[in-house]
Amino acid sequence: MPRRLISIVVATMALGACASTDDAATINGAGIRTADLEQTVTDFAAVGEAQIVNGVADAETVRSLLTSLIRAEATNQVLVQAGETVTDADLAAVRDQLNEQGVEGVPDTLRDLIVRLNAAMAVLARVKSPSPQDIAERYNENPKSLGMLCVSHLVVEDEATATAARAALGDAPTDDEFAAIAGEYSTEPNAKESGGALTGQNGDCIGINEWQAGFDRDFVAGALAARTGVPTKPVKTSFGWHVIFIRPFTAVSESVSANLAETPGEFLLLGTLADATITVASRYGRWDPLAGSVVAP
Repeated sequence: MPRRLISIVVATMALGACASTDDAATINGAGIRTADLEQTVTDFAAVGEAQIVNGVADAETVRSLLTSLIRAEATNQVLVQAGETVTDADLAAVRDQLNEQGVEGVPDTLRDLIVRLNAAMAVLARVKSPSPQDIAERYNENPKSLGMLCVSHLVVEDEATATAARAALGDAPTDDEFAAIAGEYSTEPNAKESGGALTGQNGDCIGINEWQAGFDRDFVAGALAARTGVPTKPVKTSFGWHVIFIRPFTAVSESVSANLAETPGEFLLLGTLADATITVASRYGRWDPLAGSVVAP
């Protein structure tokens, strides 16, 4: 089986159902059935992409596949919220593509899954950006729901100094006021010039997947919990003590809107996963929102 198709299966999958006691996981109340997870593991073993020894599959493989099922149900929820559906034409287009590539020796259940996955991904790419008013409202009420965070911070060596900086900021500083205090207190190089603003490949706003992959876990936890325009209490990380600030929408509106205009479906999927209530059956592990995946108990 082509490696590219395997990667597509791991990327996303739509198998939502009502939650029950026989669920491997749930996301926002929608259940991912244990039977579906087990079938996927069996199919992967049949094509040589998973190993089953004495009837037991490698735990890391199972967690990876369950993460994919959770992401798939999140994708489904994004499509529903956006008013998009996978049509017969979408499914037929994928079947034609697979027939050209050839999927000999692939179990029927896995072949059907590949068709549904590719079709769902195509529809996700059709999702349109929310309206400007909706973007502003969601950013102000729950910024992570848009799949990105637009953050400034200051970092110092001790909690007492961080507490003093937090007090100097007050409860609702402007973007410029935070930048001035960061320049005064922060030990970060170039803090006076940057004002503590953190930027990534998407400009002023960094996708949640980038936060998860490249930043200190404690910092990410603080950023995900922060409210727009309200400096956090001091947050301890491996780099020192931080005050984290989700920048006001007026300061970053162009960056937020540009990101959503470019790949709205992808950002809304990240936002859904970051904001969702996710449970995992203890025999498989637990959901780690700081990693965006199922991890060992």
